[in-house]
Formats: sequence, structure tokens, C-alpha cells
Amino acid sequence: MGNLKRICSSPLNLKIISFFHQHPATVDTARGIAVWLNQDQDKVAKALGFLAGEKVVVVHRTRVTLAYGFTQNKGMIKRIEKLLEDKT
Repeated sequence: MGNLKRICSSPLNLKIISFFHQHPATVDTARGIAVWLNQDQDKVAKALGFLAGEKVVVVHRTRVTLAYGFTQNKGMIKRIEKLLEDKT
């Protein structure tokens, strides 16, 4: 698991993490998440790829597309909660 403070130094990464933390059951494509967050789809896709590599989001692959969901790792979720509390 990566360094969450470094991961969250990007405002877009922080928005994505906050979105999934508030909606932990959500599984959506980069396009859908970009719409929810009112952000550029290409930038969201790149950020999601990075966050998947850091184990913050999980990739769900189908034959046609990729979808992303929030980590189910309880330790990571606790670390994210603490980080988000510190940001507010």
C-alpha cells in the first residue's frame, strides 16, 4: 500500500478517494466517475489507474470495459478515513 499523504497530494486523487469513501458500494467506469465528479474523463482514467496500482481502488474487468470500485481492505479504509478527517 502506498503512502496515502503522497497519493492524496493530487486534488483529483483526493476527490476520487472521497467519492468512493462516501459511496463505498459504487462500481463505475472512468467515464461515469468523471461525470459524477464533473472532471475530465482522461484525467480521471489516469488517476484511477494510479489509484488501482496503489490498491486504493479495485479494477473490475469485463470483456468490453473497466470499472472501478473502492478497496475492501479494512486497514486501507481506516487509513483513508483518518486522512480524510485530517483534511477537513
